[in-house]
Amino acid sequence: MITTVSLPNQRAGFVARLWMSCRGDLTAYAEGLIGDFGALNADLVAAWLLVGVLVSQLADAASTMLALANNWPEGNPLSAAVIARWGVLGLLTEKVVIAAVVAVNMARLRGRTGRALGFLAVLIGFGAVVWNLHVLG
Repeated sequence: MITTVSLPNQRAGFVARLWMSCRGDLTAYAEGLIGDFGALNADLVAAWLLVGVLVSQLADAASTMLALANNWPEGNPLSAAVIARWGVLGLLTEKVVIAAVVAVNMARLRGRTGRALGFLAVLIGFGAVVWNLHVLG
């Protein structure tokens, strides 16, 4: 008589277990980050500082492009490498990434520390704009 043989359940492979673990961690992180951005949005001062960070980074990109158009070299070695490799699109991407990193860290820090980070980022961003305009003047 022929009977079916049941094989013991095989454990999921290493990659599958790693993926399941990482997916759970990333989901928890994303949910926490969404809550942190909700708290950041509720803090009116921090929200305006975040807008200032974005504006300062875009103004820095615009003034940098203006300086480059007038044959002034980029003084920041990282930005110079990005511009040499990817041009204006690379510069704009760099500025958006900087603003995003500041935004995430402001959201995670919250309160006075997050505001201080935003204020410092605004000062640095507009400082670069003033320097670029000074070089052109």
